[in-house]
Amino acid sequence: MTKDLLLLILAVFGIAVLLRVEFFFYVLYLLFGVYVLAQIWSRRALRQFSFARRYANRVFRGETVEVELEVVNRGLLPLPWVRINERLPIELASPAYYRRVETLGPHGRLSLRYGLEGRRRGYYRLGPLYWSTGDVLGIGELEAREDAAQADYLIVYPDILPLRELGLPSHTPFGSMASKSRVFEDPTRVIGVREYCAGDSLRRIDWKTSAYVGRLQVKQYQPAISLEATIYLNLNRDDYGQRDWRQATELGIVAAASVANHLVEQRQSAGLVTNGRDPLTGSEGDTSLPSGRGRNHLMSLLDVLARVQSVETTPFAGLLHRESAALPWGATTIAITPTETEGLFPSLIEMQRRGFNVVLILTAPTVPFRSIRERARQLRIQAYRITRRRDLDVWQ
Repeated sequence: MTKDLLLLILAVFGIAVLLRVEFFFYVLYLLFGVYVLAQIWSRRALRQFSFARRYANRVFRGETVEVELEVVNRGLLPLPWVRINERLPIELASPAYYRRVETLGPHGRLSLRYGLEGRRRGYYRLGPLYWSTGDVLGIGELEAREDAAQADYLIVYPDILPLRELGLPSHTPFGSMASKSRVFEDPTRVIGVREYCAGDSLRRIDWKTSAYVGRLQVKQYQPAISLEATIYLNLNRDDYGQRDWRQATELGIVAAASVANHLVEQRQSAGLVTNGRDPLTGSEGDTSLPSGRGRNHLMSLLDVLARVQSVETTPFAGLLHRESAALPWGATTIAITPTETEGLFPSLIEMQRRGFNVVLILTAPTVPFRSIRERARQLRIQAYRITRRRDLDVWQ
């Protein structure tokens, strides 16, 4: 439209110069004034337009979230029309865009809504948002887009499967997890009394109960262990096959999320180390969260597991050796990897000799698991294979 108007102005100017007729000069002035007004209107309208998104920026897979897109005209000039085009990830919406054409008066405000569905785990950018506007005649039209530095993101968490009886080993006593083993007992949790036997410590005698029944009684404590577990997740793309790498990757992430959730629910410490790529921080090779407890710490773990991506990165055996150096004695290490990678068992044996409990989880369906499990059994390493989500039932 602007180009056509300029051509018309040039044509009228040529006619006015050749014919020297005042009418054509008046028409020329009018058209030129309209053109200048349209350009000023369009530029001011573009600058006075703003928007904001309001939404829950974290959802679990399968959940839906409503995004409120508030568009505002901050100026005195009305926006006779504004065209809005919001690009969306195909994993969250179909079609992968949201388009509207609206009118905004002076200082007008309008709320638009659309829905997103967390179909796949990941870290997704909403937008960019494109908008175009102009004058009332539609002569001048300008377009702008959202600044990348102001982008909004949505995190879709991985699935979490309930693991009621995980059965992870521990050497660390005086914890809060009930245990069938009588090796470790928690002196803060008395579950009853019994008759005194020769060899019982005097510290265990319940003097009040002994005085009441007239015989020495000793306290019985609840057996308990404490788990300080660190999950090592292998996301080195070179260790995955061409056909099943996506499935094996997602199963490993689901297993890591489920284990972390189980540990935190049992009031135990859980940490995470992975050699995947975190698009938020840009780190590639070593992404780690130290052991911690509580729901806030669990959400931090799930944030990383939602964002992390499989890439060509550092070998898994080197990651185990390097990141386990600062672990306390008796800690439990859970290595999640698609298959037996180069140097994996030597690294696990070394960790075992340093006093760590080792659990190995394989996620690739084509791995000859029987021989690996037998080798792990001889080394007193717990080994599992998870090729489907229901395989996690071994811990349910």
